[in-house]
Amino acid sequence: MTIVLTHRGKAYLVLVAFTATLALFIDYKLIVGFALLVSIFYAMKFHVEISTALVERLEVSSRASYTVEREPLIVEYTLFNRSRYSILWLEYSLEYESALALTEGAKAGLLVLPGRSTVTLRFVFKARTGAHWIGPFKVVVRDLLGLFRTREFEVGSKVVVSIPPAIETALVRRLYVFTRSAGLVKTRSPGEGVEFYDVREYKPGDEPRRLVWRVFASRGKLAVWEAEKETYQGLVYVIDSCKDMWTGPYNQSVFEHSARIVASIARYVSKRGYAQSIILFDERRILSSGKLSFGSQGVARVLETISRAEISSGERARCDDVWERVLKEIISILPRERAFVFIFTRPGAKRWEGLLNLSLKLQSMGHEVYVVTPIITAYDLTPEMPSKLYSVYRAKQLSILKEDLDGLLKLREAGINVISMTPQLVAQRIVQLIEARASI
Repeated sequence: MTIVLTHRGKAYLVLVAFTATLALFIDYKLIVGFALLVSIFYAMKFHVEISTALVERLEVSSRASYTVEREPLIVEYTLFNRSRYSILWLEYSLEYESALALTEGAKAGLLVLPGRSTVTLRFVFKARTGAHWIGPFKVVVRDLLGLFRTREFEVGSKVVVSIPPAIETALVRRLYVFTRSAGLVKTRSPGEGVEFYDVREYKPGDEPRRLVWRVFASRGKLAVWEAEKETYQGLVYVIDSCKDMWTGPYNQSVFEHSARIVASIARYVSKRGYAQSIILFDERRILSSGKLSFGSQGVARVLETISRAEISSGERARCDDVWERVLKEIISILPRERAFVFIFTRPGAKRWEGLLNLSLKLQSMGHEVYVVTPIITAYDLTPEMPSKLYSVYRAKQLSILKEDLDGLLKLREAGINVISMTPQLVAQRIVQLIEARASI
């Protein structure tokens, strides 16, 4: 590891040279001071060399603990100094994704690692939907006087977390109440299927494999189990996770609201026995949960796909040239039967033409397509937003909203179905559409 002389070290060398000059031309007794200064100089350099060798032998382990978004994301780094020598004045700084907010712990500081000891550094972030990275450490070794330092180098490894969106339990409960009170959900009925419905008396023609022998043993009568009639409805969610979908207060961006809406609807429709799948795309890649699946498996695949969303780091990220690839991915997973396709995006000037072509092609195949844009400007600002930035933020959000509404208006005029409401109403509207179709 390269060791460099600091500005303080260069000033120290000037002092050493000045002392040597005084000892040579004025008072030879100053040679003692010169020798002492030189000894300190090389002692500090030796200290940095030894400490650097110890740091390179450090054992660093990392651990992340989290559940869902908005909950604490705890990342711990443990440093093991196996040698019997202490490491003094180790400067560290933790690298992490700029989209994350550190709530506990110091991003940078000084460490002292005693010999044969363990030091654990704990960092707490506010969890956010998607895949995010934390670490590694960047460290610099200095001596006690600051004469020498090493170049910045990394220790430990990067921690990557994939955080799923939160399922709004209260919202799911309201969806059940809404659909049943509105008469959209029909009661269970017997028919062809695989789920158990009831036990009834045996009739000539019933399959012998459906006989319930426990009833015969207790009552002496033949009985068969009857299946519940299945109602199939396919749903495909398409979520745009391009960079501008992440704009807004922490955990309140359009993407994060869309992710929570989809997660809550996915939980609801899994209980209703409908099949679902999801496609998530950004400027660089397209993620898919695969073919439509039922029940808890369908929910798990949807949440896992959303948890892999990443915020693009490109300054000139473009998301207007991905629609053809998105269409191919949708077609590859769509069933032959009519299905719902809900596209969560912001149909501004850069997207509405691609959205129009995508929607028209899917409609021509017999599917029901809806472009969904949750409106988030009606929400209060989060505590992280400084009050003096309120007016700027509000003006910017209203400008973006106007652009999105203009795009939605163009889509609607072209015959495309659009949904633009607050997040809670978006979920209710989508479930209403699904149940109305399933009841036919």
